[in-house]
Amino acid sequence: MEALRIVEYYTAAVVWCVVYGIVFKYISPWLSFRLSKTYRQLTLGQRIDWDSRITSTLNSLITGPISVYLILSDFELGENPIWGHSRPALHILAVMVGFTLTDLLNLLYYYSYWKYMGALEYAGYIAHHVGVLVAYIMCCLTFGNLTYFAVFRLTCENSTLFVNTKWLLDTKGFSKSSKPYVVNSLALALSWFVFRIAAIPPYWYVVYTVYGTAQYNRLLTINKYILIVVCLMLDVLNIEWFSRIVRGAKRILQKSKQAHSE
Repeated sequence: MEALRIVEYYTAAVVWCVVYGIVFKYISPWLSFRLSKTYRQLTLGQRIDWDSRITSTLNSLITGPISVYLILSDFELGENPIWGHSRPALHILAVMVGFTLTDLLNLLYYYSYWKYMGALEYAGYIAHHVGVLVAYIMCCLTFGNLTYFAVFRLTCENSTLFVNTKWLLDTKGFSKSSKPYVVNSLALALSWFVFRIAAIPPYWYVVYTVYGTAQYNRLLTINKYILIVVCLMLDVLNIEWFSRIVRGAKRILQKSKQAHSE
């Protein structure tokens, strides 16, 4: 890929990192303090979590729908899944890189407030963010390969909105049998299935069609590892998390039915 293009995408990633940093540090606290009584009652650590999820929700609203649109309409990606790329696709990946970098810095800088999640889960978040940055920067923004697969994976951000909404509803004290909580739980289960489970067969079908081809053999070893091993691990995790989401949704539906029958 041309050096000027690489500079363009790196610059875009830095700009979005700054944008998300401003949302996290200034815009979300300012708006939340004025619009939410719950926010004003939170501890500093809980406010950091709140602002982080607001920023994450903004990112999901930007990257989720656009990634679906690109997969369905960007023929430059579909015609050559390994080496094909387009400026819109690489720019939306730059948006994700910017957010991931912001969130990683947040996790590291505010370490003392994130310790509540436990060392193992915290390390998992760090590893996930570093993995995303390495994959998107090295494969896509630098060498311009595997962009189709990266954008395909980015469609999973459409379920992140409901993950964050669940946390916000819990924080605001909504009953698990309340209508907003039930609706969000069902939306979470449905979106997780559509974008993280049902997407598994078509993803691996495309991998199968390009595996062993001349274009595939041109990839660096680490890029092949990211395409197959890392994505396989992500699918296993998504299936495990989906089973938990479904069990949780069932419990919430049962509680909702009991509450309405009383």
